Amino acid sequence: MQQNLFLILITFTFNFIRYGMVFPLIPLVAHDLGASPAVIGLIVGAFSLLSFFLAVPIGGFTDRAGVKGMIALGVFCNIASALLLLHSNHVMILIASQILGGIGFQLHIVSSQAYIARIDSPFRRERAFGYLTFSAAVGQTLGPVLGGLVASRYGYYDAFLGVLLFSAMGLVVLGLQGSNGRQADRYSIVQDLKQAVSVLSDSRMLAVLAFTFVIIFAVSLRTSFLPVLLLKRGLSEADVGLLISLFAGSMTVVRPFVGRIFGFFSRKDIMAFSVLTVAAGVGSIPALHSSFPTAFAMCVFGLGFGLTQPLSMVMVADLADSGHSGLIMGLRFMVITLGNLSGPVLLGLLAEGINLEAPFYASALVVVAIGVYIWTFKPQLLPGRREA
Repeated sequence: MQQNLFLILITFTFNFIRYGMVFPLIPLVAHDLGASPAVIGLIVGAFSLLSFFLAVPIGGFTDRAGVKGMIALGVFCNIASALLLLHSNHVMILIASQILGGIGFQLHIVSSQAYIARIDSPFRRERAFGYLTFSAAVGQTLGPVLGGLVASRYGYYDAFLGVLLFSAMGLVVLGLQGSNGRQADRYSIVQDLKQAVSVLSDSRMLAVLAFTFVIIFAVSLRTSFLPVLLLKRGLSEADVGLLISLFAGSMTVVRPFVGRIFGFFSRKDIMAFSVLTVAAGVGSIPALHSSFPTAFAMCVFGLGFGLTQPLSMVMVADLADSGHSGLIMGLRFMVITLGNLSGPVLLGLLAEGINLEAPFYASALVVVAIGVYIWTFKPQLLPGRREA
């Protein structure tokens, strides 16, 4: 199990480096192609287009077939997406690349999280989720810097060659041992949909998923209008990549300690802190016009986000049984996909109708609203620790 977990973490890191290199450049490439803010939002949102509908089937297949084949399929989707990026001279090519990249990303996320959710020991499970999100943070820290520096010095084509390289490096997952799946009859989407409805009838699960959604809705600005806002203020692609990497860097700092943090503090207090830091970070960015205060806001923003995702994973895993961990994580990813899809589109309309600053203020208000509701009025909806 330790070797499998190590290979999953390595593959996860490569996946997020690839993702980190791509997402700051997509809106910039789209802008160069003459796309309007609404179209940029559509292109960014295309990353999550099919992922929303595939979340339940991918989760169900993972429960049956195991993680190795599903993650390997994700690697091949990433490679195909990178090849399209190398020929991204039209908006439709960007959209196709985003769709393939989104599916590959989803396959990595759901399968890896399902593997960890099956760990019986709560301490090892929480620690493994901390390591998984730490791997993601490392990738998101390195990726934007690498992508920004290469694009600034050599151009987008060379940056996308790097994306292809890191996509291919994910093939190390082929060294995984065993399938970690279960024997079952022929796959049935109807059966999985019925199980999904049963899971969603739990008000605690709905509360966790609502919390997850609003955070992702706000963080979608990082992959859509934040790069455009910073570029509009005269920063270079390298500066944009550096600032976004500060966001990821603050995630990286906190995530190795997630297991201990969850042991010392209640879920309620961790959620309150993360909501406040996310709202403060995203809400202050449009009011800041110099590099140092913006960098500080990005660090605060990243610190909050660094806690929300492992907290969400652990609470969802606490409500899952090991036989349906893939399905449960698929539902969680569906909610994440909905946030990533609706965020750029809705906030893009707000940016086009008002200005580029408005989406940041609106996102902060939404995060505060759901956080206050759960923390103040419905704290009993936060699930307790699953001991086995």
